[in-house]
Amino acid sequence: MTTFICHTEDETAQAGREIAKMFAPDAVVHLVGDLGSGKTFLARAIATALGADPREVASPSFAIVHEYPLPSGAPIIHIDGYRLSENRREWLEIGIDELLGGPGVKLIEWPKREFEAFESGHVEVRISADDDGTRHIEVMAP
Repeated sequence: MTTFICHTEDETAQAGREIAKMFAPDAVVHLVGDLGSGKTFLARAIATALGADPREVASPSFAIVHEYPLPSGAPIIHIDGYRLSENRREWLEIGIDELLGGPGVKLIEWPKREFEAFESGHVEVRISADDDGTRHIEVMAP
C-alpha cells in the first residue's frame, strides 16, 4: 500500500501524477471516497498525467461514462457508478462489461463491487478528507 497525505490541491495533483505511474496500460482503478472527497479532482490529475486534455476531464455523474482520447493508444475510460442501479442488465446495456475488459485505463468513481465480475483485478484508490481539507490517499494494488 502507498499513502499520500495532501494538504493542498497542488499536492493532490502531484499525488495523482505519481499514482498514474503505477498503473498497467489496461488497469481498472476503483476510486473510493465520500461525496466531496476529491475523486473527480484526482481522476483529472491521473488522466492528465496519462495524456488526456485536462479541460475534457469532468465528473461523469450525468453521462455515467466519459471517454478521453489519447494521442498514443487506447483512451481513458471514466465511469461513475453512483447513478447506476443494482440491475446488472442496465450495466450490460451500457456496455460496462466491454469497457472494463477492453483496452485503456479505466477510472471508476463509486464502483459497484459486482463490477469485479468483469475485471481481471483492480487497483483501489481510497480518498478521505479531514475537516481542514487534508486528503489522505491510499493506493492498494491487487
